[in-house]
Amino acid sequence: EEAAVTDKKPPETSGEKEDKPAEEEAPLTVTVYVCGEVLRPGVYELSEGARIVDVLMAAGGFTSAAADDYLNQAQMLTDGGKVYVPSRQELREGEGLSVFADENTASDASDGGLININKADKTQLMTISGVGEAKAEKIIAYREEFGGFKAIEDIMNIPGIKEGMFSKIKDQICVK
Repeated sequence: EEAAVTDKKPPETSGEKEDKPAEEEAPLTVTVYVCGEVLRPGVYELSEGARIVDVLMAAGGFTSAAADDYLNQAQMLTDGGKVYVPSRQELREGEGLSVFADENTASDASDGGLININKADKTQLMTISGVGEAKAEKIIAYREEFGGFKAIEDIMNIPGIKEGMFSKIKDQICVK
């Protein structure tokens, strides 16, 4: 039956109708999650080529506690990315530092601010929700023993990180 349905549909949908949706997608957008010390955290859709400053304005700007000079506001956004605005207190306490780290470290803009569990040091790993010093050390030991994580799901091989915790951290981590 699928072959019959497939044979019938392409002639109906090919040609101009099939091309038009592709043309309608031409004005490309980026969708970004903004959280932390902004007035209106949430998911925002902006035109491709938008910069961090644009999404911060869409989110209502910084709260009074924001470390407003921490982010490179001229940096271009990536689709599916995350912009986390830390507070001044977080920076003083060493939290949130890896959110927009240097390209050679655990997190960069092309990751959407995700922590690369194959590169992050202990301090950076500890910025992941629910990961303390002991779990960070176990993550490092695992990747040294097994040559790194092949997929983010492999983090569930770490004692103490199972389905529940994974579901909470999967949007904060990546592997490269």
